Amino acid sequence: MSLSITSSIRRSSPILPLLWVVLLLSPFTMNVSAQVSTQNGIGVGSPDNNNSPRDPDHLIDNIWWVGHDKVGSFLITTPEGHILMDTTSADEVHDVVENIVKAGFHLRDIKYIINTHAHGEHISGLATMKRLLPQAKIITSKDTATILASGDSRDTRSEGFEPVKVDGYIGDNEELTLGGVTLVAHLTPGHAKGVTTWGMKVKDSGKEYNVLFMGGLGTPTDPAEEGTLLNNEAYPEIVADFEKSFKLLRTLPCDVFMTYRALAINLDAKVAKLKQGGNQVNPFVDPQSCKAYLDLYEDRFTKQLAEEKKAPGAK
Repeated sequence: MSLSITSSIRRSSPILPLLWVVLLLSPFTMNVSAQVSTQNGIGVGSPDNNNSPRDPDHLIDNIWWVGHDKVGSFLITTPEGHILMDTTSADEVHDVVENIVKAGFHLRDIKYIINTHAHGEHISGLATMKRLLPQAKIITSKDTATILASGDSRDTRSEGFEPVKVDGYIGDNEELTLGGVTLVAHLTPGHAKGVTTWGMKVKDSGKEYNVLFMGGLGTPTDPAEEGTLLNNEAYPEIVADFEKSFKLLRTLPCDVFMTYRALAINLDAKVAKLKQGGNQVNPFVDPQSCKAYLDLYEDRFTKQLAEEKKAPGAK
């Protein structure tokens, strides 16, 4: 699928009144509670989802971080409209909205909302965002669309997830194009059904780089809530999906590593270095982190699978 759209873009003042935003995001529409995920993060034990607001940051070329201090949301800007990746939770989506405005962009210029995967802390704010941005089309994989439409609490890991109907599907290796910017969808399920890793190109200091937004690689860590790798009744294909996804991800070019966890991409340290200025390569150009992320999670998957196979009654 390749889509293109044209609109007039003007950057707004960051001091635009937000009263109407507050009203739209009031408790009357914010009736969904995000459940803390048990997914492990890179280099740590268990990252929490107790976010604090943080200001938006311009990372590289047309990519902005508009999420929180822990869980991310990305704004990809173009001359003809913008693409929002992940909305974060229903309880905290208002921070994403405010960050978009603080960064100097009009909400009305967001043309597409895409996502990495359908866990509540990353996407339960989607229903609120859809009400706020009726012009924006929600594009996901088919499996993600099924989860979003059902609002199933086991799949979303979020009690009371407000169901959302998407506007279109995107398949493996299909493209979403807007304003001369093309994102390529790579289906990498395992962490959840329908996980999507997104690739695109950026330019920095006259050089072109491949960006990869990793869609999620954590294995189930709470059998009561998420099941296991073996004999997972809710997701019987989980092992095969993980194996295919790791194999695919190792073939994708990755100069700039992005993912939905601030800690995983070393956000604070890289932003601080970026703000130092000077004649330096953008610190987000970091292909070694792509490999390290894959190595960490594939090793975790391999070890967990081996341990489960040793358990009594394992099949």
